[in-house]
Amino acid sequence: MRRGLAGGICCMAFVGIFVCACGEEPSPETLKKEAEIRKLNADAKQEIYAKIAPEDERGFERIPEPKAGEWLYHYLEKAQTFEAYKVQAVPRPSDERKTIVLQPLGSFNAEQLKVLEALREYAEVFFQVPARLEKPIEIKLDDATVELSRPVPMGQRHGTYEKQYLAPKVMDLLLKPKLPKDACVYLGITMEDLCTPDTNFVFGIGSMKHRVGVYSLARYYPEFWGNPRKDGDTHLALMRAFKVLNHETGHMFGLTHCIFYKCSMNGANTLDETDVTPLHYCPVCAKKLEWNIGQDSVKRFEQLIEFYKKYDFKAEADWQAARLERLKSERAKKDTPNE
Repeated sequence: MRRGLAGGICCMAFVGIFVCACGEEPSPETLKKEAEIRKLNADAKQEIYAKIAPEDERGFERIPEPKAGEWLYHYLEKAQTFEAYKVQAVPRPSDERKTIVLQPLGSFNAEQLKVLEALREYAEVFFQVPARLEKPIEIKLDDATVELSRPVPMGQRHGTYEKQYLAPKVMDLLLKPKLPKDACVYLGITMEDLCTPDTNFVFGIGSMKHRVGVYSLARYYPEFWGNPRKDGDTHLALMRAFKVLNHETGHMFGLTHCIFYKCSMNGANTLDETDVTPLHYCPVCAKKLEWNIGQDSVKRFEQLIEFYKKYDFKAEADWQAARLERLKSERAKKDTPNE
């Protein structure tokens, strides 16, 4: 999941170490591990950038040196290449488990219910597997579930949010017992604020082992911060919701944070950092997903283009259209016999 230093999006598939920027002297063991990961990452980047053709890289941006406050400045993550991904025991859809099941948690107004349906549609198009939206589960606080929540400290309160729900407990008590038999991924979605015992907040967490995750949309809306809604805020919130869905679901399929390109699988320390990440996967992450699920790439591009047009994401629709033309051009060259 994605997570900020004070909270943020925590990643279920996080692989790496925290790089202390507070002046503390790291141990020799930590320094050695850091050096090993940096060498592995440098070698992986060099190999990937050397192999990719310029036309295949067009439209993507290599990740620059991270700045203070950004995710990769504070977290040193181990690169996951396509070759490494293939040999890992990653979750994959099967005949018995082929559906992404979205599970609303708590209350949703009419506008929010439309967002849930958009997320279901998006999951189906982006991942090219069936997606289903379940009936909401009420979040009850009783003797059996008292561990679900905690009060928000006064200095961290925003708007009317006075309590947070502990994401690991939500998974353990509300989601794992209800895991549908046909679910390759079972994702709880809530408008309540989430946290873990050691963070101020999280946007989402999940477990690949249990095929269960949960994320919150609360902080994507200005009302959470006690601010009135302005023109463009609804559209921005929907963009953020799409990003967290394809990011967290990507983790559920075994993808770790991307360190090669600007990509929807990048880790993010803040909401601002999330907003500047693209909605699409980079060539490395897209290849992993295609191998895992066995997608028809042309069909996927065409459906994504129509989906983004429907929800007025013109820039992303144009980007997908350019990638589709590139794919069709490459296939045409391969089908043309040499003279």
